[in-house]
Amino acid sequence: MEKSQFDDLSRQLRSPVPKVPQDPDVGDMDPWRDRIDAIDRMVILLLNERAVCATHIGTIKKHHGLSVYTPAREDEVLRNVMASNPGPLTDQAVRRLYERIIDETRSLERHLYADE
Repeated sequence: MEKSQFDDLSRQLRSPVPKVPQDPDVGDMDPWRDRIDAIDRMVILLLNERAVCATHIGTIKKHHGLSVYTPAREDEVLRNVMASNPGPLTDQAVRRLYERIIDETRSLERHLYADE
């Protein structure tokens, strides 16, 4: 992960959270949209860093002849993220998101190791 990008986004996200005025106008959405854009860039950096970690784990699994798919570990990941969920997303929403993240990561691992 590019540390400077991460640091820049972290700084941006630590800045004061915008306020919604008593009588908001359309322009009051702009700082919120800027914040969402910064969060999205951070999420992408973190998802790709997660994928890099998973591919390293995949290398170790391949070396030892282990399966890419490890249901017990995936269950553990899902339990961990749901236990860490402060909301407002429901645990079911977090579960669906992470199931998709795990599925895409597993697909990446299979693709990487199918070429070898």
